[in-house]
Amino acid sequence: MMPTTRRQFIAESSALAASTLLTVPAQAQSASPVFKSTWQNDLDRTWLGESFWANPLQDWQVREGRAECIAAKPNRNIHVLTRELADRKGDLSMSVTIGRVGGGKITGDGKGSAGFKIGILGTLRDYPELRDYRNNLAFSSGWDVGLTAGGGLFFGDARQPQSKLELGGAESVKLKLSVEPKGAVYALKLTVHDAKDDKVLGELEKDDVRPNQLIGNIAVGCNFGPEGPRAGAKGGANKKKKAAAEGDAGANVGNGLFWFSDWEISGSKVVAEESHRFGPLLFNHYTLSDGVMKMTAQMPPLGAEDTREVRFEVEDGDAWKVISTALIHAQARTASFRISDWDPSQDIKYRLTYVLKSREGKTTHHLEGKIRRDPVALDGFSVADVSCNIHTAFPNAPYVAAVARMNPDLMAFVGDQFYESTAGYGVQRDPLEPAILDYLRKWFFHGWTWRDLTKDRPSVSLPDDHDVYQGNLWGVGGEAQKTTQEAGGYQMMAEWVNVVHRTQTSHHPDPYDSKPCKQGITNYYGAMTYGGISFAILADRQFKSAPEGNVPPTDERPDHMINPDADPKLSDIEGLELLGGNQMQFLEKWVRDWRGVQMKAVISQTIFTGMATTHGGERQVLRMDYDQNGWPQKARNAALRIIRKAHAFHVAGDQHLPAVVHYGIDEPRDAGVAFAGPAVNVGYPRWWEPTEKVNKLKPGQGLTGDFIDHFGHPMNVLAVKNGSHQPRTPTVENMTDKASGFGMVRFNKKQRTITCECWPFDNVGGAQFDTWPVVSTERDQYGRAAKAHLPTLKITDSESAVVEVIDGRTTELVYSIRLNRSEWQPHVFAEGDYNLRITEPEAGAVKELTGIKASVDNKEVIEVKLG
Repeated sequence: MMPTTRRQFIAESSALAASTLLTVPAQAQSASPVFKSTWQNDLDRTWLGESFWANPLQDWQVREGRAECIAAKPNRNIHVLTRELADRKGDLSMSVTIGRVGGGKITGDGKGSAGFKIGILGTLRDYPELRDYRNNLAFSSGWDVGLTAGGGLFFGDARQPQSKLELGGAESVKLKLSVEPKGAVYALKLTVHDAKDDKVLGELEKDDVRPNQLIGNIAVGCNFGPEGPRAGAKGGANKKKKAAAEGDAGANVGNGLFWFSDWEISGSKVVAEESHRFGPLLFNHYTLSDGVMKMTAQMPPLGAEDTREVRFEVEDGDAWKVISTALIHAQARTASFRISDWDPSQDIKYRLTYVLKSREGKTTHHLEGKIRRDPVALDGFSVADVSCNIHTAFPNAPYVAAVARMNPDLMAFVGDQFYESTAGYGVQRDPLEPAILDYLRKWFFHGWTWRDLTKDRPSVSLPDDHDVYQGNLWGVGGEAQKTTQEAGGYQMMAEWVNVVHRTQTSHHPDPYDSKPCKQGITNYYGAMTYGGISFAILADRQFKSAPEGNVPPTDERPDHMINPDADPKLSDIEGLELLGGNQMQFLEKWVRDWRGVQMKAVISQTIFTGMATTHGGERQVLRMDYDQNGWPQKARNAALRIIRKAHAFHVAGDQHLPAVVHYGIDEPRDAGVAFAGPAVNVGYPRWWEPTEKVNKLKPGQGLTGDFIDHFGHPMNVLAVKNGSHQPRTPTVENMTDKASGFGMVRFNKKQRTITCECWPFDNVGGAQFDTWPVVSTERDQYGRAAKAHLPTLKITDSESAVVEVIDGRTTELVYSIRLNRSEWQPHVFAEGDYNLRITEPEAGAVKELTGIKASVDNKEVIEVKLG
């Protein structure tokens, strides 16, 4: 199919984007209410308040009634969330008071710059109908307007001031900016006053500002970078000459520490939208399983004097009833609730309540949502398969709205909820507290994207490698990284990793193993039962063995084998792990637990095969990539041998290559089916380009059918979508060309089928990628060919019995399955004697049959009564 055009994508998204657009009807010219910062009333804390976004979070704080930049680094700024410059004619008036952190003259050591940033647009700047105030918070451009500590005033590049400023002994200054339309352009005037006596210290005017430079977010900031005016702005050469003539007061501007207070914004070009506030109840996630509801509320970094608890309340007639309270975790800034004996049979409205203190009193904040009834009685159940969001098009509002319209029963965030580049400013790895705040600001981007869905339906979240600031992760059971990434272990501190686990997984059902692994890193793997589906939530990175020191030497990177003649059998080494011993033990028990369950599925970060052939923008062809979970082969096969016993489907992501594959262990299709959902926003591209030499591509075969993966496993490709070799540059087109998209898995419990659906990024809910949808059956999840059959079972008092087929010689479980009919004939994979265990686990009814013979053409019928 041809991709949806940009115009169609925008048209279909217009209803959603209406509340966040910067384009305002011409008749709406009245001035918005005056905005005034209220830091003077705030308690001391890292978080600047619900009306602001700090870049980056860890470098700002409120102290003594002012917003302080506490890191002398470039391009630190504070966006106001509730005000924007609209694409309409009008005026702007803005002022702010600025001083030096720690006191003293504002000139300080002569380093640094401070002022305003206006007309800030992000990666969606070229899509007027899709512009969103949140998108403008990172990777954005704008116009810097302010002063340098060396005595310069500037529009654009702080290193190229256009006027001198006599700061003298002033300890704080008030900057006033006015913008007035002047024919087809705008005139700007910046005036600097001594904040003590209002004396004018300098001013600068510019009368040729283009209208498109005055659309977008507004910020205050310091230590402005060298981006300068946008391409095409007039007067660049003249500015340099003028700056040189005036002594270049901005040269080597440097960085300093500044505070800001009394920020005011008004004017008819300003749009006010108070609903854009973010916090203090930022977002939440919950699960409902086996009558236990668990919820985690994400809070911002508050202060020592702030309220330390959050309340969970449910609707009780016309009032609200407090059910539980939870303390806010000091590091993760989460409030976690665990409520047993939850009634899963009805929708229940709830709200989270937090009382925010200020110097003037208290304000009560709420986040309202709905705990959905367990859809166990419905035939269908849908899982949104979401992963790998580099947030290029943050907050992906049209995409999220399309997912909301599809109304999934469960959101499965299966890894890489963000990347190191998300929210800009790279990563900070130490010290611990700033590193935690650095993580939180990236995690906030994820939560902000999905919060309208996660408040009203269950979700799970599985941390992957980028979630813990690693390109690849071989966790080796929680070890600390001692040398290289490829030698295994976690690079980040264990306390920091546990913050990641707490924020992303503390709302999951209780883990199978509550005892931490190495370094005290917490576990989150375990079972969740919802909608009649039992999900095994796996950690398929945390315990995996590392390649370096275990596999034969590679050509380049220790995790990449390039040589096409390399033999994967040499990497098939005894004793290496994929899931680890305890997690394998969990799976052994999980496959036999069918209480309240009709079908089963596994959710993990990535699929258990080596599929992608071609990697990265340079299109490097790899023979083996040890990050893929087709390796270690023996450990992979052992895991699949267990999983297939439950006829469990596999939901995953990670690959940046949407695909549905049918696993093989000893022969093609003798295990289950897996869906590697598409990335939300692809950064690093991958392709499936099989060859005859490596993958056993047959003449004229194409991209689907039976192959051998990179580690020697049989692999049947049922569907796949490669991205373009040369994706277009514009944001939306780039995401589409790279095969970004959305995946959904639909379980039909009555028909016992699993349908995988997959849409391109710009057409979610429309025409799917070629080769989708893909339908597999429950029987396909243990696709091994039957060699014999046991007698037909005629169960007289049940149509939903669980049948365990057990090898009579070894007593090993062959498989288990939940029936949806009273008559069924078990299949087996060899003739011989078998035992059958037939149960109704909810009623406690059990019937065991031993020494039952399997034969090729078995006509025998056994009548079974459980009661």
